[in-house]
Amino acid sequence: MDDSCFLDIATIDDIDMMRDLWASLPGLGLGPGDDKAAITGFMERNPHTCLVLRKNRQIIGTVLGGFDGRRGYVYHLAVRQDCQRYGYGTLLLDNVVQALKNEGAGKIHLLVFRDNSSAQLFYAARGWHLREDINIFSLV
Repeated sequence: MDDSCFLDIATIDDIDMMRDLWASLPGLGLGPGDDKAAITGFMERNPHTCLVLRKNRQIIGTVLGGFDGRRGYVYHLAVRQDCQRYGYGTLLLDNVVQALKNEGAGKIHLLVFRDNSSAQLFYAARGWHLREDINIFSLV
């Protein structure tokens, strides 16, 4: 990792930069639950599992970890395109997994769009397994 980069707990003041990063990346969908109010609430409920990677006062990476009291969930692991392939995604993933385990998560899940093959390869290379035994249903 570059010496000018450091991992930090995300704050409410980071949300606009986080959302800008997410919007800039193909394959990372933003939906109604990604507005500032929803992300603020998520971060308030998960104060130790929402992380940012900073470089020169800019956010170059994010990950949101959520714990429901039983399972952990990883959302919006994102690294700025010009900073990808330097190990920053792995750093964020490893740290959010540890933070979720510290909260008590025995199993951790994440969601990836079917057409986001680069994310699927990233997670598979780090030991994550594609579940084929369940489907996800949503009520919107």
